This record gives sequence, structure tokens and C-alpha cells, in this order.
Amino acid sequence: MADCKYEYESESFSNACENYALKGLTDKEIAIELGLNVTYFCELKSKYDNISEALARGRSKIISAVRQKYIGVALGGLKRKTVTRKIPSRFDDESDIHPDGMIVLETTEELAPNAQALATLLFNYDEEWRKKVIDGKKLDVTSNGKELNGSINIMSWLQANNEDDGNEGEDNTEDLDNEEEEDN
Repeated sequence: MADCKYEYESESFSNACENYALKGLTDKEIAIELGLNVTYFCELKSKYDNISEALARGRSKIISAVRQKYIGVALGGLKRKTVTRKIPSRFDDESDIHPDGMIVLETTEELAPNAQALATLLFNYDEEWRKKVIDGKKLDVTSNGKELNGSINIMSWLQANNEDDGNEGEDNTEDLDNEEEEDN
């Protein structure tokens, strides 16, 4: 039997797995990075608890960071952008100018909330919202929060919004021909 490439129960192997998971790599990619067969790596995960725990730790950290960014995008807010430029002219207030002639410009921009991200967050974390979406009950801002059943009867809408003067179903091509002759 060949010697093991790694000491699979060691802390250094667990740390390597955790670091690769923290970078967002899949199990297949981690196995390739470690120089292991993908199937064998999956067997190692089930055999050694420290490997699967290290992968879970690494992935939970990255998921937490992604979740925080996602919530930030969903809620909108202020975004600061810092740019360092070399500007040839001098300002009255030279406190922002570094000795090498570089200046730091900082701008603040307001980001609007992302409605799709908000809806996704509500769907995943608010049970009441999820039930309404699954049941097909949608709330429309134009209905002042009243529940809509999601559909309308086209025929009843056409009848209610028909502006013809009682000529339903009649052929009005004769009227159009008369109008064209008058225009000429």
C-alpha cells in the first residue's frame, strides 16, 4: 500500500481545507488543489470529521460575508469612493495634498435599495411573506395593500371599458371608408 500524501487528521491539513473553502472553492476544486482524486477526497470527508468541519467553518465565513454584502445592496445607503490622483494645481487648503503632490478625493454616493434583493431576503427570512408568495396572493401598491387574486376576466374588463356607443359586434369598416373619402 502506498504512503499517504498528507496526514489527514493533522491541523495543517484541516487549515488547508478551511482556507480553500474560505476562497469559495468547491469540493472538487479543493481536491484538485490538494492533488487528490475527487472521489477519494469525498471518502476522506466522510471518514475524518475534522475535514468536513474545516470545510463547514470556511464556507460559513464566506457565506456570512456574502450575506452582509447582499443585505447592504438590498437596503441601499451611502457608498464612499476614494480616489487618489496627482493634481498639478494647488488648492487654498493644502491639508489633503501629500508631499508627493498626490491628493485624496472622497465622494459619497447614495445607492437606492434593490427591490429584488429585498424580496429575496423577505422570502428567505420572513415566514408570512413566504406564505403569501407561495399561496399566490400578491399585494399591489396601487390597491392600497388590498389582496388581489392575481387575475382578471378579460371579457368583463372589455365590457366595463367599452366606449363604443352600442355598436358591439357590428362592422365599422363602412364608417372608416367614409372618413377616408372626406379626408381626400
